[in-house]
Amino acid sequence: MLRTYEALFIVRPDLKDEEIQAVAKEVESLITNQGGAIVRSEIWGRRKLAYKVKQFTDGCYVLIRFQSPPSFISRLEGYFRISEAIIRHLVVYFDEKTLRLEAEQLARREAELRAGIAPRASSDDDEDEDIDVPLARSRVALADSEDDEDDEEEEE
Repeated sequence: MLRTYEALFIVRPDLKDEEIQAVAKEVESLITNQGGAIVRSEIWGRRKLAYKVKQFTDGCYVLIRFQSPPSFISRLEGYFRISEAIIRHLVVYFDEKTLRLEAEQLARREAELRAGIAPRASSDDDEDEDIDVPLARSRVALADSEDDEDDEEEEE
């Protein structure tokens, strides 16, 4: 029985783009060689980390959604741990309810686009309907509040 997973891992920033793509392809081939199937693979690019990880302040993010047997996940995590190119990783299991909600949300957005209606922005009172709440909003609010505090200190 295959289950759906998503692996997000951060590759060392000192590697060249070709080497980063090679690491992503290596992970994909590891998944497919063990009887899994790649659903989606994305290289998000270099981003600043919230804190230092193995003495790096930024890294290249790679996201792979795949289907595999549950027994394979421990082997994949072991590979992530011993790989010198990967500095951080996270593997998440997607249950049927989450996949169904995601499919419904995608269908609703496509229907709105076909009807010529602009996709609505999620608000606080309809958070039960949408499952993807942007994390950037909380980070921006935090960054703005820190800037305000710095400005107040400079004025004093």
